[in-house]
Amino acid sequence: MSDAIDTNLYSRQIGTYGMETMGKLIQMKVLISGLRGLGVEIAKNLILAGPAKVLLHDDADIEIRDLGANFYLTEEDLKMKKTRAEACQAQLAELNPYVAVEVHKGPITEELIRNFSLIVLTESSQSEMIRLNKLCRSGSVGFIAANCFGLAASVFVDFGDAFTCRDKDGEEPRSAIVSGITWENPGTVHTHQDRRHGFQDGDFVVFREVMGMTELNDGKPRQIKVSGPFSFTIEDTSSYTAYISDGIVTQTKVAHNISFSSYEDSLVQPKPAGEEMHVPDMAKFGRSEQLHFAVQAVLAYREKHGNLPALRDVTAAEECVQLAKDINEQRRKVGDSAMFVEEVEADVVKNVAMFARAMICPMAAFLGGVIAQEVVKFTGKFTPLHQFLYFDMFELCPASEPADWKPTGSRYDDQIAIFGASFQQELANMKLFLVGAGALGCEYLKSMALMGVGCGGGKVTVTDMDRIEISNLNRQFLFRQSDVGHSKSQAASRAAKAMNKDLSIESMEVRVGPDTEDVFDDTFWDSLHCVVNALDNIQARLYVDSRCVWFGKPLLESGTLGTKANVQVILPKLTQSYGDSQDPPEESIPLCTVKHFPNAIEHTIEWSREAFEQMFVESPREGNSFLSDPTAYLQKLPSTGSGTAQLQRLKSIKHMMEKRSGPFESCVEYAVLEFQEKFHDSIAQLLYTFPLDHVTSEGTKFWSGPKRPPAPIKFDASDSLHMDFVVAAANLYAATLGMPQNRDQGQLAKLAAGVQVQEFKPKEMKIKVDDKDTTGEGCMDDDEVVRRMTSEMSEQVKALKSKADLQPAEFEKDDDTNFHIQFIATAANLRARNYKIPEADFHKVKMTAGKIIPAIATTTAMVTGLVSAELLKVVKLESRKVEDFKNAFVTLALPLWVLSEPLPPLKTLSKEHDPIVMGPVKARPEGFTSWDKVECKLGDATLQEFLDFLTEEMSIEVMIMSSGNACLYNAYVPAHKKRLKEKITSIWETITKQQLSPKKTYLTLEVSASDLDDGVDVVIPTVKFQFR
Repeated sequence: MSDAIDTNLYSRQIGTYGMETMGKLIQMKVLISGLRGLGVEIAKNLILAGPAKVLLHDDADIEIRDLGANFYLTEEDLKMKKTRAEACQAQLAELNPYVAVEVHKGPITEELIRNFSLIVLTESSQSEMIRLNKLCRSGSVGFIAANCFGLAASVFVDFGDAFTCRDKDGEEPRSAIVSGITWENPGTVHTHQDRRHGFQDGDFVVFREVMGMTELNDGKPRQIKVSGPFSFTIEDTSSYTAYISDGIVTQTKVAHNISFSSYEDSLVQPKPAGEEMHVPDMAKFGRSEQLHFAVQAVLAYREKHGNLPALRDVTAAEECVQLAKDINEQRRKVGDSAMFVEEVEADVVKNVAMFARAMICPMAAFLGGVIAQEVVKFTGKFTPLHQFLYFDMFELCPASEPADWKPTGSRYDDQIAIFGASFQQELANMKLFLVGAGALGCEYLKSMALMGVGCGGGKVTVTDMDRIEISNLNRQFLFRQSDVGHSKSQAASRAAKAMNKDLSIESMEVRVGPDTEDVFDDTFWDSLHCVVNALDNIQARLYVDSRCVWFGKPLLESGTLGTKANVQVILPKLTQSYGDSQDPPEESIPLCTVKHFPNAIEHTIEWSREAFEQMFVESPREGNSFLSDPTAYLQKLPSTGSGTAQLQRLKSIKHMMEKRSGPFESCVEYAVLEFQEKFHDSIAQLLYTFPLDHVTSEGTKFWSGPKRPPAPIKFDASDSLHMDFVVAAANLYAATLGMPQNRDQGQLAKLAAGVQVQEFKPKEMKIKVDDKDTTGEGCMDDDEVVRRMTSEMSEQVKALKSKADLQPAEFEKDDDTNFHIQFIATAANLRARNYKIPEADFHKVKMTAGKIIPAIATTTAMVTGLVSAELLKVVKLESRKVEDFKNAFVTLALPLWVLSEPLPPLKTLSKEHDPIVMGPVKARPEGFTSWDKVECKLGDATLQEFLDFLTEEMSIEVMIMSSGNACLYNAYVPAHKKRLKEKITSIWETITKQQLSPKKTYLTLEVSASDLDDGVDVVIPTVKFQFR
């Protein structure tokens, strides 16, 4: 299809892959054979990613059980006797108009394969996989084969003898400022102490701007060995010119070749030379080797009998165990060139064989995300799987065979075969709360519909306040173009209901937070069996987590960032809560770095984002404040900020008031003058205050290390970057003034060239050199100018005042035609030129300035598969052990899977010395956790009655009592003594100035207390004061 890339549709994906990879991806043609649950998951994820063509191949007729994992099959398709590929084609094609989705009938031939970049097999026999792999290797066609056998799975990847990987991990290259390089073998590079370099052994780096040892400025990638957080070694530098000063060192991506073995050879030796097999689960070392023989045995059974073992067929399973032992012995005889195990684990083989015909949604979703990502890696982006991945979910297996496992002729038959019909009914009765209906939410709703959650007595409640945007369509697969602008929760609910008409679902558009506790009240939370978070912000996650902790409900938490994902299982009393651990805060850029001393493109993007806010948001608002009451505004002005800041505000207001009636030339003049101020005059002033030869009080060069010496830029209407800034600024200014826009670049260039710019005159200014500097910035002369302008504007109020308000911009990152990102991108790159910083492309600026989180469908599908498996475990939570559950951290780019047992809850323990209270502290009860609370059921009691209760129950004297941010009682404040006779509810209403809702039955109270006997500080759990 079209070679053009729709950057609005693919914006979040471009943030992960980059434009080069997207350019390769849209040329790819992929054949997918096998369209049960796994095949359709791969196809869905891949079509959303946007290759040129996807060919579907599956001539098998639909069975009713296929509806349990393939979300695009319907009972109507079953009646019409369609093949699986035919039934899926139309809905898959709807996912992305840029992808040709077609169906192939008949065998896969050599001629057919030659037309494709890569083929994916999901339902093929062993002999067919060997045959097609040989054809792919002879034609340089990528090959992926997968087996999804109920609770176990395998994936095999072969990209040929010499596949080139351009970028092993997709991470943004890090840069560091060089502070010294030794003259020795090997040379040691020291980086500036303002932050750690973040490099790793084996990384490749390039140098630039090194003074003295200029041999390093040749642009050649150099491999490094890290020697410390601020140092690393390179080659022999003893023959180089001596280092003098400065320099920037940056990670660089170096392409490397990876050699793959054929499928047939890898059956004998699945471990590539020098590597071990992937161990996805930390508790299952050696499991991958066992699964290798188990899967081969099941495939050998299929070759022998023509079919996979029947569900729960004990005789077939025993035969598979013997086949696995036979294959292992054959490998043992081959010797060191083959892999074998000391002993085949019969239980592993049986678990694979007994459910080999089953296809359940969690495994299909997990594998579908993994395999679709491997297809994308054929572009050379990220490290491909080398070569086998084995994965199992055996923790889901019931301890004993369910009596009611036999097929019932329903869509859930594969699930019933594993868990039993009564388990399926428990799923149907489940009441679940899904918070969020975006990318994760869409995938979860699909899983719930397929698994039967809330499909017979229970209910799924989903809430999301957001509306659907174009960029959502690339990964939120339940939405279509016609849904843009509509409610996410409603559109997602409709689509999920279409997948399973029995799904009972309620869609809401209500934020979950303290302000909506009348909607999501105690009755609502008490009714739930489980909560699933599909959120994209920490504050909301923490709130939902706190509710689940309070009401003792299981919470399944997950998140994605590009190819990275995590899963956290939160179980009442058994595990840590989400709030028990916090990620470290994001690195913030020092204010002075942004304002005066940038050394990276991120700094100039931050500066330009603030410039946009100041010029087109804050200034118009200031103008409107002035228009609403000029006298009051001018009287208040002297108390707001420095004279320099006040002068900037007044100039902006005066200019806007005077230029409101046009013509557009005044907007162009404004843009050119802003260019002059921002990229010439302010830089010239900085260099006047701190000349290039300026030295600090310590005698060191001022312009060194992180402080890069800038150079002013003179406006040039023939420079495209200069004009892009002027066009964006002029049109944004026109929008502020309510004037029609002008996009004629040629006309605007002529106007801009004619603008007269005053010659720069330096001022005596004070400028902060870092964030610790207490200097008051500004120019003393500005105070006098402000007084004069205030006087003038007071007299001109009538002339300046206008009926129509100015129109502040509302920043919108996803509309490339509104000049918002164009202004920020051009301003960021012009400032980068000032400071000789490498410039950024439009999309990099858009991602950074818009704080856009990179997101792709593959990671989302993969992680929801893992969470869906945990949801199946929650159904029988009372009979589960905590080690049955799995937290996960995944990076598909590497690829890396780390599954581990959830951590136990944090305990509050007594301490001999607490650094906060500077003395001993007692925990009561000892070792309580966030899941514990003190229940107080006194009814609508007085404060004194409550205090007496705690004294009696906990042997404590309460010193301070609070509810949220409201302090209800402080024993150290004499005036609070009179509150003792008041009811706690009355005190709460008086302090908070709020009325308790009729639905509210309790208050959450925190107390600071001391021991009755020895006066030592005591900490107790949160108190639930039940007043109704």
